Amino acid sequence: MVPLLLWGKDYNVTLKVSDISQKMVANVAPELIDLLEIATYVYCADQATTRGGNSSQDYGAKWRRQLQFHIPVREPELWSSKPVRTALCATLGFLSDDEYEFTFKKLARPPPADQYLDFGAGGASGFQAEEVVLFSGGLDSLAGAVQEAIINKRSVALVSHRSSPKIDSKQKALVQDLLARGQARQPFHVPVWVNKEKALGKEYTQRTRSFLFASLGAVVARIFDLWRIRFYENGVVSINLPISPQVVGGRATRTTHPQVLNGFAEIFSAIFQKPFAVENPFRWMTKAEVVKSIRDGGGGDLIKHTVSCTHVWEMTTLKTHCGTCSQCIDRRFGTLAAGCPDSEDPEEMYAVDLMRGERPPGDSRTMLESYVGTAKRVRGMTDTAFFTEFGEAHRVTRHIQGMKADDAATGILGLYKRHASQVAEVIARGIREHAQDISDGKVPSDCLLILALPDEYKRPATFADEAPTPLLILDEIKDGETNRGLLARVVGNGRFEGVNKKIGSRELFFVALLFGSTRAHNFAGYHVTVVPEGEVSRELLKWSDDGYLKFAGKDRAAPSHRVLKMWGEFVRQIEMESNLRNLFTNMHKSLEGERLYGIRLRPKEKRVLVTSIPALFRKPAAKVPVR
Repeated sequence: MVPLLLWGKDYNVTLKVSDISQKMVANVAPELIDLLEIATYVYCADQATTRGGNSSQDYGAKWRRQLQFHIPVREPELWSSKPVRTALCATLGFLSDDEYEFTFKKLARPPPADQYLDFGAGGASGFQAEEVVLFSGGLDSLAGAVQEAIINKRSVALVSHRSSPKIDSKQKALVQDLLARGQARQPFHVPVWVNKEKALGKEYTQRTRSFLFASLGAVVARIFDLWRIRFYENGVVSINLPISPQVVGGRATRTTHPQVLNGFAEIFSAIFQKPFAVENPFRWMTKAEVVKSIRDGGGGDLIKHTVSCTHVWEMTTLKTHCGTCSQCIDRRFGTLAAGCPDSEDPEEMYAVDLMRGERPPGDSRTMLESYVGTAKRVRGMTDTAFFTEFGEAHRVTRHIQGMKADDAATGILGLYKRHASQVAEVIARGIREHAQDISDGKVPSDCLLILALPDEYKRPATFADEAPTPLLILDEIKDGETNRGLLARVVGNGRFEGVNKKIGSRELFFVALLFGSTRAHNFAGYHVTVVPEGEVSRELLKWSDDGYLKFAGKDRAAPSHRVLKMWGEFVRQIEMESNLRNLFTNMHKSLEGERLYGIRLRPKEKRVLVTSIPALFRKPAAKVPVR
């Protein structure tokens, strides 16, 4: 049990809404204050309840939590009603991958609402908002502010969650820049502090932050007598198909996923007992298109003041972005694709440059290679191949309101194709611009300019001359340091070190495929990374044809039958090891009836240091004696 208190002598959570005028909040409805408190409690409980921690060997099993809340409220009958509780539990469950249960009781002595309200210098006296926009201080939210205040010339209330002093100063500076522009309608900034005691910070994922953010926006909207709020987020991040294997399934944020936004709208409509809309006007735009909209609106000089990086604690005055997290990679591709000059998005802001920065083996390189590799595959995919690989797209189409499923699917495909083409163009332009340095050997061998080249251009000349003799034989399961070492190279950690059972070719084959997969499905409450039966069968034949293993059995004409037998032996072997038990799942069937072989998603172990089979098995080049 974790007690969370917003008031009283033992309070450990602070909520403060700044710069709201006394006149505006004179008649704030009690359910609005309840909503603020409930969203704050959910957000703080999310951080106070660990999913297992980075060092936990059982991180996957602990990812999905069961959270029970007992909250005193001003309107217990409303919050206990079936429409409100059902929408609340379903939406939060999808948002954070947890199970929720709420019990509400009457709050005997409610504290005054003004304890949460900081009446700033003048506040919003006389201001009437036409739109309420969620403003994080990132590129997409800046684009939304430019769209509303400068292009559409509307009076906008910008609602911010002040997550840290560093971000707070950036948000304020951006708002001041907008205020200084004569062509913009004067926006009104509503910053909100939500603080907790340091001891409550046990979990970093913060999946429910967007519920707090949306609730803050909804409360401000109702104060202004408005019936909608707007998140501005590019469609690739919003729809969030697994663009990188490091951010799939439960690890992928769903901040503005269409299902989540619809869920927020359902919650607020049930509370307010009138339709309330939660919109994302940028759903069909790529990051590059969002950045271009800022520049077209005359805000190009504001881009360098936005913050996209997730590693806020590493931020310095000069290096405001790490350059290695997925958000930094996505941002830099977007600004370069949109044609931003160095004055708008300076290269020096990034601790690691996108094109020339060194990426040693580890998370940074894996993230970049996966991001670029996925974009390359998408660019060359047929429509059928795209929807086969990204099965999550079918879920999304059901939640695009006002569109037929086929039209929504066409929109998703076009969005991702444009994104892939923009990524490819940025890389091609970078190679052209640095061609001489590449030719002279002046760029690091582990930078994007080199990593983006096809493997055939990077392998040693001696590799092509090596005889393709089988390195493994599937029917010869044997103990040996070689196989365990190969397994360790695939997963990037020591899980398979010290295993004394028969860890051999069969185990290596399945582990290599599953740890390299980008597909994920939900089975019995678990996010499972999977490989379809057809792909496993094709890979089995490919490994054999490429000379990496000997296909000693008689099932070459029916590889799926062979795979099925191998999998049974594989799972039995794995189950004999205490530190591997329950890591891999038994077979499941997809909606189309195809077998899916799977591994439970354990985020710490989703590291593929070896990204290709040739690299996995490559022998070192023979040394030539110097005469």
